[in-house]
Amino acid sequence: MKYLYIAIFACFFFTSCFKEDKFESSKKGNFEALWQIMDEHYCFFNYKDVDWNEVYNRYSQRISENMDNDALFAVLGEMLAEVQDGHVNLVASHNVARYWKWFEDYADNFDSKIQKNYLGTDYGIAGGLKYKLLDNNIGYIYYGSFSSGIGEGNINQVLDRFALCDGIILDVRDNGGGLMSNSDRLASHFFNEKTLVGYMRHKT
Repeated sequence: MKYLYIAIFACFFFTSCFKEDKFESSKKGNFEALWQIMDEHYCFFNYKDVDWNEVYNRYSQRISENMDNDALFAVLGEMLAEVQDGHVNLVASHNVARYWKWFEDYADNFDSKIQKNYLGTDYGIAGGLKYKLLDNNIGYIYYGSFSSGIGEGNINQVLDRFALCDGIILDVRDNGGGLMSNSDRLASHFFNEKTLVGYMRHKT
């Protein structure tokens, strides 16, 4: 009987500490849910100078129960674009709403045809790295995506092969991003001292 009392107490104790917001299964309810999720978890409003309450007032007026799902999706996607963040996307079965202006405004500094002049077809592959020793004793490494896994062994093998080179080109152009752990792991091989390269900020 003692264990039953403990179990009952635990149920009351834990349920009293957990709050789950409930929203209507409606166009307005979906809007409210998305706005609140961003409001509680997105941490860059101040940094980006975005008044999220003002965004609510503007976009809530555009929500109607008579609009179809495509129209709702478009409005919600526009609302998320207010934060101007290429990592914030709204995903549905028929489309992904995304903010592309950050990418469109970047200078086009990468041409895959030019890159082929460096690598050709006889290059080495070590994890996510493609590498080749160029004719002028320069080592060339291309890392096209920080999502592609690389280990210490991959990096060490490539750098060991280029140890006697006059220089190394580390090409990360046209990289779509990925895992910070991969980029930090690669960059750490070019530092002699512990160096702060960035920080993370969380909001809950």
